[in-house]
Amino acid sequence: MKRIAKLLTIYAFVLLPLTGCGVIQNETIPVQSAVPDTEASTEPQNASISSGFVDTGSEAYALVYQYPDATSSPVARAYTGDPVEIFALQGQWYQVKLNDISGYINAAQVSFSVPQTAEASETPETAPSAAETAAPAPAETQAVNVNITLQYDGDGIVLPKSYTNYESYSSGRNAYCSVESCYIYKTASTSGPRREADMLYKGDAVTVYGTYNGFYYIGTDSGSGYELMGYVQTGKITIGTPPATVGKSYSATSGYVDVASCNVRSSPSKADNSNVIDTIKKGTTFTVQSFDGYWYYICYNGKYGYVSYKMVTVY
Repeated sequence: MKRIAKLLTIYAFVLLPLTGCGVIQNETIPVQSAVPDTEASTEPQNASISSGFVDTGSEAYALVYQYPDATSSPVARAYTGDPVEIFALQGQWYQVKLNDISGYINAAQVSFSVPQTAEASETPETAPSAAETAAPAPAETQAVNVNITLQYDGDGIVLPKSYTNYESYSSGRNAYCSVESCYIYKTASTSGPRREADMLYKGDAVTVYGTYNGFYYIGTDSGSGYELMGYVQTGKITIGTPPATVGKSYSATSGYVDVASCNVRSSPSKADNSNVIDTIKKGTTFTVQSFDGYWYYICYNGKYGYVSYKMVTVY
């Protein structure tokens, strides 16, 4: 019994100073109630390919996430000027290490020069790392470096000049969607983020401005008074004169859904899907209350809402 008591005393003595290590000294790391076992998978497996600095713009700080997904758990806060190591690019996310914490940060919040708002004391005084000065390696590292300086427009769309092999057309070419429906992507990759509320449907007119790696860089009617830009797989777009537009009529009084399903919205906008109030199936009939050139305000089954002219036939 004495030996057991002595071991317990030593065990308590060893643990006592360790509990003090859990105290957060600043706000860099949000306090987590628990760390899932899967978090270990976010630890970079390869050497860093570059380094940069956090640039939060007008925001107070940027969040570093456990996964390349803004709905995953934040693992750290990053402030303008914080240095980061960059290990990979996944869609619009950089896999980074910040103060020995691994995670993912939006690529738009990383700069490859010290942000002007960062204090001089935050600038590393060490010489460039070997990863920064070494010639690009072939294959995988080379491919990542092509996208390492992604530039975005106001909608978060990667600008074509980010891609070194982008072929720009001298003028926009008329084209149209030649499949039932397809996604518009924010990057020239099907693994990148999609414009969920902005799909193309068969016959939709687009303007093609160039091509890169199996994707057209296109613009199309947003329904909100501006041209919506993005990337669409070339196999789903046909260059040429779009078929005659159907479904537009300012004098129509009735109509029906002529696609598999159609979202009904509480307002005439598809900036996102937060205003979707119902989904109606093919063949659903309605009466037309008004039309603004893009959205029909309809009444169906005693309910009211807005539907895109692309989804319906009216008469």
